[in-house]
Amino acid sequence: MSDLGIEIHRSYDELGPILVFENGARRYLAFGEEAEQSCIDLHDPAKLVYEYTQAMMLALLFFPRPKRATLLGLGAGSLVHALHHYDSNLSLNVVELRAKVVEVAQQWFALELFPELNLQIDDASNYISLEHPPSDLIFTDIYNDQGMIESQLNAGFLASCYQNLSKEGILVLNLWDEGGSHPRAIQAIRDQFGEHHCMICLIEEGNLIAYAFKSSIPQMNLRRLQPAAKKLAKQLGFPVQKLLARLKVV
Repeated sequence: MSDLGIEIHRSYDELGPILVFENGARRYLAFGEEAEQSCIDLHDPAKLVYEYTQAMMLALLFFPRPKRATLLGLGAGSLVHALHHYDSNLSLNVVELRAKVVEVAQQWFALELFPELNLQIDDASNYISLEHPPSDLIFTDIYNDQGMIESQLNAGFLASCYQNLSKEGILVLNLWDEGGSHPRAIQAIRDQFGEHHCMICLIEEGNLIAYAFKSSIPQMNLRRLQPAAKKLAKQLGFPVQKLLARLKVV
């Protein structure tokens, strides 16, 4: 038995194993024996389990009524569940490299193919390098069993994300924190989006969530954001205010 629980499914594609574990009400997706990639609560798939995915949703404080969002990396589909629950009319464009991951998400993680969901099997860097209808939000969550895919910080990748954002759009990156503030990541974002166009939220588990604003960054006034944070917390079912306190402009 793994630390993640009981293995209930195993399949393979050309990139390796795809494992599903279950521990009580939680079901985990993993690409190796121990390091999980994603998780859902079987009783409430729309309620985000991991703090880093909760932090990614803070972008909704600054763009509360998006029309179109793009997700680079599907995993078990936890962000898809949460965003669709937040607004069932939101157009969700999801890009996943591995077709088998999509199959597993449908079979084991309650992922449904609703009309507003467009799933693409493609490499995220290749997909985003092309021109698409502008997205109000772009979420990147691109990992394999070895950790974060470094291409998320390439100048070309960030430039393509910038070009595919709407005028007031926000790019949200799930990065792995290196030494406290991941200075290389912050500099790469600054080089593309400009000075003072980036916020970060540090996560205790080691993730760094970065928010890159195509337009000017909103004024960070925690007191004024509290009502919106309270409303978002009620919609999403986790303590947004706690994460809000960790946000800072860089």
